Amino acid sequence: MNISDDSPYGLPQELLRAASDATAQLRRSVEYVDGGFLLQRETRVLEFQTGAGNVIALQGNDLLNFLRPLVSTSTFDSAIPASRPPAAAVSFATTAGRKIRDFVELYFYELRALVCKKNKKNSPISPGTTVALAGVTHWLLEHFGIQEEYAKTMATAILVALLTATKGTFCKMTENEAKAALRRLAI
Repeated sequence: MNISDDSPYGLPQELLRAASDATAQLRRSVEYVDGGFLLQRETRVLEFQTGAGNVIALQGNDLLNFLRPLVSTSTFDSAIPASRPPAAAVSFATTAGRKIRDFVELYFYELRALVCKKNKKNSPISPGTTVALAGVTHWLLEHFGIQEEYAKTMATAILVALLTATKGTFCKMTENEAKAALRRLAI
């Protein structure tokens, strides 16, 4: 399957709502005000070892930074005509994006089984986003013992990463195509 890099893709609305809800909840436990400054706690979500033996610690801040472009709000002054900026997208070129990409690549088979399990017809997963999100959240809770609020945010970040990289066609792609799509966005 060939994905054109310039073809538009919009994440499913239910996933954007989940990203907004998850980051709002995570933000309450990670961010705090001290002496008039907004600070972030170093909150470890999970730690994993890559195939190369590198240990990667994924922090709450990483999840917030990865999802921030999707949940940030913008306002426009209607008095001055201006074109709207393109829809916000996550970046795999950031530290947070690379950590999430590494996690997705390491647990590719498990995630594919969870996300595509109910997808018997190889259609885009957007209609089953809620089911996929619940399945990945449960897997993270059970497999890694992550706190629920972190697991929901991590599951949302994983689905955002998969759908953004594959433009919604993750379940239709071969393993090599999907991994190549994830790597292509890291540039």
